[in-house]
Amino acid sequence: MTSSPATQAALSSKGVPDIAAGMLAATAAITPAEAGARLRAYARVHHRRPADIADALVRRTLSPRSVLAPET
Repeated sequence: MTSSPATQAALSSKGVPDIAAGMLAATAAITPAEAGARLRAYARVHHRRPADIADALVRRTLSPRSVLAPET
């Protein structure tokens, strides 16, 4: 999968974790701080690094709704 020039520019100018937190914040109408906390919590539950979760969100191989869904 190739990224558009606009996507590449965004990734160059802002860190992937910030972009991922912004995606979560926009999806759930929560603050970026809360979005970051949710990203970290999801990573912890799934035994993954937060950076890996952020990367998957930005690459759209993981949906924001999956990260935001309550764990059961």
